[in-house]
Amino acid sequence: METRWATVDGVTLELPADSTVSELRDALYKPDDAALVAVTGDLVSVVHDEDRPLSELVAGCAETYYFRRPDGPERNGVLAAPELEDALDGSTEHRGDAETTFQRPGIDH
Repeated sequence: METRWATVDGVTLELPADSTVSELRDALYKPDDAALVAVTGDLVSVVHDEDRPLSELVAGCAETYYFRRPDGPERNGVLAAPELEDALDGSTEHRGDAETTFQRPGIDH
């Protein structure tokens, strides 16, 4: 199994390339209600399909991941983005999508 380095909640770790959100959450002792937020260059992805390998998603290319709990603290600009709240609100707009991706806050194009 191929591995790669990424930062998860501020800690640099070696992660299996084909891991799932569920596997990461269990391995890192994160709460069941914590959503995975991935930062890839100028994109942010929120993973909804927790059993799909990250390597099949935009989130699989991320250098930085955060686990965010409902009503969790806004530790940085990414976790404070209004688009993140929209992606996490459980609306029908994102139901059935494996992930929701949006422009990273503070990046001008």
